[in-house]
Amino acid sequence: MTLRLLGSTVLALAWLALQGPALAQGQAGEGVPQEGALQESLGEIDQAALEALDRMGAYLRTLTAFELKAEDRIDEVLEDGQKIQLNKTVDLQVRRPDRLRAEIETDRKARVVFYDGKQFTIVSPEARFYATVEAPPTIRELLTQLNETYGIEIPLQDLFYWGTDAASGADIQKAMWVGTSKIRGQLTDHYAFRQPAVDWQIWIAQGTAPLPLRYVITTKEEPGAPQFVADMTWNTEAKPADSVFAFAPTEEDRPIEILAQGQVQTTPAGE
Repeated sequence: MTLRLLGSTVLALAWLALQGPALAQGQAGEGVPQEGALQESLGEIDQAALEALDRMGAYLRTLTAFELKAEDRIDEVLEDGQKIQLNKTVDLQVRRPDRLRAEIETDRKARVVFYDGKQFTIVSPEARFYATVEAPPTIRELLTQLNETYGIEIPLQDLFYWGTDAASGADIQKAMWVGTSKIRGQLTDHYAFRQPAVDWQIWIAQGTAPLPLRYVITTKEEPGAPQFVADMTWNTEAKPADSVFAFAPTEEDRPIEILAQGQVQTTPAGE
């Protein structure tokens, strides 16, 4: 038996982050543009929108420890075009450079992942299976290994790439500031972007902590143009202890193998 993460709904924005000068202050509190102003923005790239992404990425890179709770909704399009909405929650705890824990739960299954700087473990709490592999010494190296060797993507992993050379936004065709909006009572700047395969929006908190609080991705090239929506709640004061990132199996937990990409499963089906 193999154990897989819930990979289809990971944050798919790593390659959208840009590098650039600090965000110019001047949009906060200006309200939502009129419809005509929005129409005039179509087809244009607003440099302030790109700079907002860079400012957000720069701030995220200053966080040495945090906890992030995300509530995701994704469309699954059936063969006849009907859309079914699926829900997922993610509780991510991070201590840079070498500690990560993610609890992932969907309508269908749950997974917990642990990384303590030496080992990476995936756990299926309901089935009582777990799989452990040796891991590199940093989160960034771990994410690369998981993706290239096992085809695993950690939900929200692209938060670690915003504004770095690993991210590129060269194919952004349109970028605009939509207006101000409140997310759970907090003022945000709402931005919209267009690329060849996706349209996406992001709501960034105003003030000295420009955290992403909501994003929406519309996949234009898939039938039915399914959407992915995520709402995020941050705790940047969190200081999780070492024990949070270490998995300690019980007598009821059974070890299994994580298969590398292309590796053939050797345990009986249904195990």
